[in-house]
Amino acid sequence: MSASTAQSRQQFSALIAAAQQAPQVIAKRSTPVAAPVSADYFRQSQAAIKPAADTFYSQLVQLRETYAPDDEAGLATPGAASEVRQSAWTRANPFADPA
Repeated sequence: MSASTAQSRQQFSALIAAAQQAPQVIAKRSTPVAAPVSADYFRQSQAAIKPAADTFYSQLVQLRETYAPDDEAGLATPGAASEVRQSAWTRANPFADPA
């Protein structure tokens, strides 16, 4: 349904009822100016335009909080545990002279 602004004022209830079924267009001097939609349609549209970066970042933050590095290698505590961390990552050299 396409209606002018005057028609939409006169038949506002019918316009709202029609918007529950499908988006409606309101025109002023043959130029579209508004489009009433149902609340469900609007909610879905808002969810679709949510930036993916925000969603990814919020998931990353949640994962970091849930699975914080906290092991015996000292990855969660910098400074004093750096020696433990280095020894955990260092492998023996098979070509070195046995001591």
